[in-house]
Amino acid sequence: MIIGYFDYIVFTFLIALNVLFWRKKIKEKPGCFIGFFVFSVILPLISIKVEINRYTSVYKYTDSFELLYNYLKFPIYWIIGILQGITIVLRNKYASR
Repeated sequence: MIIGYFDYIVFTFLIALNVLFWRKKIKEKPGCFIGFFVFSVILPLISIKVEINRYTSVYKYTDSFELLYNYLKFPIYWIIGILQGITIVLRNKYASR
């Protein structure tokens, strides 16, 4: 499963934050740096760690090929991060009106 339980929790939390803070203006430089770091490094690594721990707790013997799909989590989170950046830009334009 490419998208696991941790990913669903992160996406639900992200949608909830977007709804709660839609009318507030976010500073672009700190927001872009934090968003880039979180979506490019932190969240994919945590998601991979959670998925590997979940898989190895179920199966005693694992093959590296069985866990190869975890590398696809990086592009998924990059796409979500880009969409979040677009959301922040649109939010700032909407909040300035």
